[in-house]
Amino acid sequence: MKKTVLAALLLTPAFAAAAPLPEAVAHELETLAYVCRLSGGRPYGFRHAVEQADLNGDGIDDYVVDDGELQCYGGSGIFGSRQGGGVSVFVGRAGGGAEKSFFHGAFGSRIDYTGRHATAYLGVAGALCGQRREDEERYGYEKCSRPLKWNAQARRFEIDTTVKRPVWYR
Repeated sequence: MKKTVLAALLLTPAFAAAAPLPEAVAHELETLAYVCRLSGGRPYGFRHAVEQADLNGDGIDDYVVDDGELQCYGGSGIFGSRQGGGVSVFVGRAGGGAEKSFFHGAFGSRIDYTGRHATAYLGVAGALCGQRREDEERYGYEKCSRPLKWNAQARRFEIDTTVKRPVWYR
């Protein structure tokens, strides 16, 4: 009985080993880990900085790497904060590969679902929120979140400036 319970427990998603990442995504994490080590830090839990979802509707998972979610213990503070960083999106390919299709500085990323449809949002500020430069200088940066949209012709993601939501972070 105990063996059956243990076997069932080990087969649950919480205990299952994470599927290997596509080579391009793994290389991105390796590069970021190298930067962490160069700053005197020790990379930890970088896999947690990757989210998977089908963002372009092709039925294949895409990958979002948010370097604000990276942990670099003892490093110079370049990772693991909401002070701004980079968000990369990799388009998943049939056969398990992926290709980098977007990079932008942001205050983080988040994937929201409407039914089965997934949308990636970026935390942005200032001009990307529609704020004029004079107002930035006078009042400080306005923060908002903007979704990414898929440009099928260019085969890349772009920030959709027609949709604006309040920020989820502070």
